[in-house]
Amino acid sequence: MISIVLELFQNLCCCRGFSDATIRVNDKRYRIQRLLGEGGMSFVYLVQLSKNSLIIDNGIATPELYALKKIICPSVESISNGMREIENYKRFQSPYVIKSIDSQVMQEKDGSKTIYIVLPYYSLGSLQDSINRRLLEGTFVSEAECVRIMLGVTRGLLCLHDPASRQDNATSRVNVDAVSMTYSDETAMLLEDTPLEMDMLSSNSAGSIAYAHRDITPSNILFSSDGLPVIGDLGSCSQADITIENRHQLSELQEWVNDNCTLPYTPPELLNLKLNQVLSSKVDIWSLGCTFYTLMFGISPFEREEQIHGASLTYAINTGKYSFPRNSRFSEGLLSVIKKCIQVDPIQRPTTSQLLNLLQDLDT
Repeated sequence: MISIVLELFQNLCCCRGFSDATIRVNDKRYRIQRLLGEGGMSFVYLVQLSKNSLIIDNGIATPELYALKKIICPSVESISNGMREIENYKRFQSPYVIKSIDSQVMQEKDGSKTIYIVLPYYSLGSLQDSINRRLLEGTFVSEAECVRIMLGVTRGLLCLHDPASRQDNATSRVNVDAVSMTYSDETAMLLEDTPLEMDMLSSNSAGSIAYAHRDITPSNILFSSDGLPVIGDLGSCSQADITIENRHQLSELQEWVNDNCTLPYTPPELLNLKLNQVLSSKVDIWSLGCTFYTLMFGISPFEREEQIHGASLTYAINTGKYSFPRNSRFSEGLLSVIKKCIQVDPIQRPTTSQLLNLLQDLDT
């Protein structure tokens, strides 16, 4: 009983602390409402513009809600990763890819840096939230709705994978934050051996580079207020084409995969990294296929395989062993799209453009 009372007291204190806590990003101050999520050295808060920063719409002060991501950066490498994430939120001009509203890097007293990124708050939640609701309610998603969501996500992914598809590509090079440029030379020298290069250092050619997300999951697909699916969390996004040239790079990349990729949606080539291996944007096609499967059946294909047959999740992924539920409500055409995406050999998977064409054929 005492422990329960103590826990309630701590929760009340925590809530009170949040209600009084504010964070300043450039010229705006945000009041923290609650913690939305955390992972590693980053925290995401639901925040509201403070009274002095409210947006005036037709003479009425609007209490805008945002998601504010706080990234603690104790090392040069973590700073570079944070800088790349800031750039990613500016780089892709598509209604199907999340964009930042503001960002700032703060110098802490101990010499470390803290990065703040202000993002839209998607009140409709994520695709995973939608899947969970349907499971609880015992309802099912229609094939038409599946195809609609799949088309939107694929269009967003095309923006990452294909430089030619980006809006205003010729003039889309965004201005790099002044504070980002401050650290460019330093990080360029110290991070030569990092597994995923710091894209912002080659900013002049950034508009012509193909990028991969590398963590496409239902939790990272959000819904805008008008129902559009939006690819979120660009912290894992970086240059798509990577060749593993030495053992140090191999070790670093293996560690990066363990820290940044969600296992049930991770393609086999990322689980079995080798010297001289070439990685491409096809890693996202596998993850997309697994995400679409989860949308349709409420569970990822290899977690289902693990539940039904007791197979190791990693083994199932490496062998591409999965199945569809019997008497599926979905057409053979839609199931065929999933099969094409979840191919162990990346070469056998469709490109994003090819996948978009397949889905558009189903939508007609």
